[in-house]
Amino acid sequence: MHEALAVDPLTGFVYLTEDFSWNPNDGRIGSGFFRFIPHVPGDLSDGRLQALAVTGRPEYNTVTGQTPGLVLPVKWVDIADPDPSDAGANPSAVFAQGRNRGAAFFQRLEGCWYGDSSVFFNATSGGDVGAGQVWQYRPLGSRQAQTNGSGGQLILVFESPSASVLESPDNICVSPRGGLVVCEDGDDIQFVRGITRRGEIFDFVEQATAMAEFAGACYNPDGDILFFNIQGSTSSRGTAFGATYAMWGPWEEGAL
Repeated sequence: MHEALAVDPLTGFVYLTEDFSWNPNDGRIGSGFFRFIPHVPGDLSDGRLQALAVTGRPEYNTVTGQTPGLVLPVKWVDIADPDPSDAGANPSAVFAQGRNRGAAFFQRLEGCWYGDSSVFFNATSGGDVGAGQVWQYRPLGSRQAQTNGSGGQLILVFESPSASVLESPDNICVSPRGGLVVCEDGDDIQFVRGITRRGEIFDFVEQATAMAEFAGACYNPDGDILFFNIQGSTSSRGTAFGATYAMWGPWEEGAL
């Protein structure tokens, strides 16, 4: 159930999301937030896979009952077999190992981005109303300390109170000035939303008609042009409009 990844340039660790649901009524166990620690930074052929767990609170439920801004201390638990033989038939074959060791579970993790010494990621169906959450993981310590077990902090940056405010956040990126750009993949009219680090949200780009999800938001290296896509049809027989856009400043006058 691989979805997105982000690389911490200070450590070479790769952080990964997966897109799977949590439903206690039918046995779906949710998504894990993972990190891969290569034995040699930059060489992904060999290393350790781990899942995030909240310290002292095994199998922590991040889906409901959360408090924005609350800092949760976390640790990482090893995944013994990152490529189990039944993974093709069982989409939870990897994460189940983490949950059995106390890993926290999320509701459908999507976009993932490194910025300002943190990893930001979206739970597209998380939250009390199921409209989405934006999370921050802040690692602590040097590469050696993290490799040897140093954890970090998990913080809920924003939880949507309704689909009209934010619906199904998917791709995410951090602006050069520290704001968050969030692409929606919901129903009806889609938006690119902006979120400040204080958890304030605003509409940024709106589709003229209900077409397809926004995706792929990122800035150029100079930080003065934002690129984003409307995905459009995902098969050759589709007719939904798709496009890539470029938007530029003056960014210094706003929250992004």
